[in-house]
Amino acid sequence: MEVLVFDVWGDFGHFRKFYTTTSPLTFSIPPPTAVFGIIGAILGIDKKDYLKIINAETTKVAIEIVKPVKKIRFTINYIDTKVSFSRIKNRTPIRTEFLKDAHYRLYINLNEENLFRELKDRIKERKTYYTVSLGLANLIANFKYIGQYQVEPLDASNYVNTVISSENIENIEMVEGKRYFKEKMPVDIDENRVVKSYKDIVMELQGKPIEGSFKNVFKVEDKVISFLT
Repeated sequence: MEVLVFDVWGDFGHFRKFYTTTSPLTFSIPPPTAVFGIIGAILGIDKKDYLKIINAETTKVAIEIVKPVKKIRFTINYIDTKVSFSRIKNRTPIRTEFLKDAHYRLYINLNEENLFRELKDRIKERKTYYTVSLGLANLIANFKYIGQYQVEPLDASNYVNTVISSENIENIEMVEGKRYFKEKMPVDIDENRVVKSYKDIVMELQGKPIEGSFKNVFKVEDKVISFLT
């Protein structure tokens, strides 16, 4: 199996946590369900259709944190877009959490070979059909091709460079100075945007390797990765 590796980054990002309402909080990384959308945008698959093609059954996703995760909060004004802009009188201020200077490395495998090849070509040539964003449409993202590499399955590893699902962790060696974090996030979603499954995802927020004992991991060049889907 081969993976396509590319970076995606932006000044701000917001991947809304499903259990926050009046003051939205953001996940620390793009959930795999958001990565499906990024791939769909690059390939030009309509938002109504991309989940039929890009989903947890067809797409393997691993995520590496490149820059330390930083979060800030500020207030944004929501307006009612159902009326003309000249008639807008009321604005609703909502205090919202955002990722600042977010930067991730994505490891992607698509089981459809032609689609995988097209995705590689588009990323390599920096072409996208729809604008790529980090969660919200106005949080525009950049992306850069890193390479295409062979994946080597490992029986086990004592470190991992990507975030990892708790089901693949046998134990973690806590190292002083590292910032460990766990979030429950959606990893699969159906065409009606109904979440099919969640996983507990463990990460080191500065993007440093996690030491311990891990299973279902893979070697990619000098990195050890773990797929979330």
